[in-house]
Amino acid sequence: MKLELETIPVWDGVASQSECFLCDLMAEAQKDGLSFYLGNSVMNPETRVKVNEHGFCTKHWQLLAAANKPQGVALMADTYLGMTRSKAEKSINNLLGTKTPRGAKKAIQAFKQEMEAREKGCLVCSAMQQRLDRYVFTTCYLWGEDEAFRQALQEGKGFCLHHFQLLLEKAPTVLSSSLVASFVHDLTQTEVFNLDRIAKDVYWMTQKYKSENMDKPWNGCEDAHKRSVDKMTGRHRVIDPV
Repeated sequence: MKLELETIPVWDGVASQSECFLCDLMAEAQKDGLSFYLGNSVMNPETRVKVNEHGFCTKHWQLLAAANKPQGVALMADTYLGMTRSKAEKSINNLLGTKTPRGAKKAIQAFKQEMEAREKGCLVCSAMQQRLDRYVFTTCYLWGEDEAFRQALQEGKGFCLHHFQLLLEKAPTVLSSSLVASFVHDLTQTEVFNLDRIAKDVYWMTQKYKSENMDKPWNGCEDAHKRSVDKMTGRHRVIDPV
């Protein structure tokens, strides 16, 4: 499937000098996804059918519930819960009817499988994943086509390790075979340089709490603990959206 290029947000991301502009773009994608299901869309029958069928992951149900839009969330929860009860009716009846340890174990396993299937396919995660696919594709594509972008990416702060991995995986499907090795080398070089920078910053933060260093300058490391966690884990990852 051919992906649509997203050159403007990707270029803006590179120019932002963020620790991981893909995390920033995913934060925007999440905000947009939540806003869609907190708005008038919940009155649309097609939207309600999608919510009833797929629902949201735990994280996004919680964010929707915390968004101070109780009516829309209640409408979605009402019909989603009803659909969940309907789909799990057989499994629940089997749990109610267990009479032996073996029967109970079998009923529990069946209910577990029902719940695991039910909890896959978060609509917000899926929308985020579609945008992430386009952003990752565009980043690789621009690196291969635009020397200015290549230079800007090399001079940037790299990515969280999760999105760094995704870019490496995507490159062979986007770039010509003659460019893949150079892309991997250049991107890894930038990533290692910035991992070393983060490591240096967070180390100095640990030293600043020693009595002999309390009067020394922070050198911009006041938030090094947050930046190091973001770099290691990614602030906005899409995990198992389908």
